[in-house]
Amino acid sequence: MSSRLISIGILLSVSACASLSPEQCQNADWRQIGYADGANGLPGSRIQEHASACAKIGAKPDMEAYLSGRLEGLVSYCQPPNGFDVGRRGAPDNAGDCPPHVRSAFLQNYRQGREINALESQINSLRSSMDNERREMRRREDRIEDIRRELRRPNVSPERRNSLLGEMERLIDRKQDTGGRQLGLQREMDIAQDRLAARLREMGR
Repeated sequence: MSSRLISIGILLSVSACASLSPEQCQNADWRQIGYADGANGLPGSRIQEHASACAKIGAKPDMEAYLSGRLEGLVSYCQPPNGFDVGRRGAPDNAGDCPPHVRSAFLQNYRQGREINALESQINSLRSSMDNERREMRRREDRIEDIRRELRRPNVSPERRNSLLGEMERLIDRKQDTGGRQLGLQREMDIAQDRLAARLREMGR
């Protein structure tokens, strides 16, 4: 890998989460910085953050180099496959600055990605609900087993026995309700997963 590609990779990670350090301002390659910002789909206002950071050491951005690099980076960011990936992550499209000749295809793929994101989010939510129901089922089963062990003891008073039997009956009823909810959630999960697979096939993905 060339040193230029390594430098761009470092800038991509830096630009995505923070502006520039004094050292970066002092040794800035503004074309590469612009490319990194564009390739991350960052807004044009990002240069203001860089300018503010670099002003602390009296450095100024090279606007011409930055904007040239940013346009090159935006062309990379605004490609249709990336539009789908951005949408699937549920991130903002940031397509306003995409060059006109790639903007439409980028947005079309972004919307497809958002549709897939919505289906995957639904599946994750159902999975979380099912996990909660399983934990609740195990908790009730454990409590029922505790009650059974206590009922087997020879010195349990009639009052305590009646109380334990009543609690166990309620737990069994709730356990059955939980089982029914689990079946319903599983059906919803199966439907959502089938819909997701179908949409991915229709999109050729």
